[in-house]
Amino acid sequence: MEPFSLDPETALKLIQMLLRWGAYFFAGFAVLGLCTYVVFLCFEIFASQSRAKVRIAKVPQPVSRVSAVEQAHDVVSAETPTPTDKAPVTAGEKLSPV
Repeated sequence: MEPFSLDPETALKLIQMLLRWGAYFFAGFAVLGLCTYVVFLCFEIFASQSRAKVRIAKVPQPVSRVSAVEQAHDVVSAETPTPTDKAPVTAGEKLSPV
């Protein structure tokens, strides 16, 4: 039995053929991926336009209506003094880190 051998010209043509088939294969997947991307992009664009037409339901108002001033008065009392450690800084003084 004779060992399998190729002359250099036939081997070069075989390699070129395999590379060409590989290029066609990956180019096909690239085109398929690009088409899929365009389809999903169109879905996203047109779906967001149709959602804009949907009416938004009104939020029901609470039963007890309390003004914002009364709510803030409960949280922070106006009578609570704010502690001050030092006198206010004048224009000529520099603040030093403690």
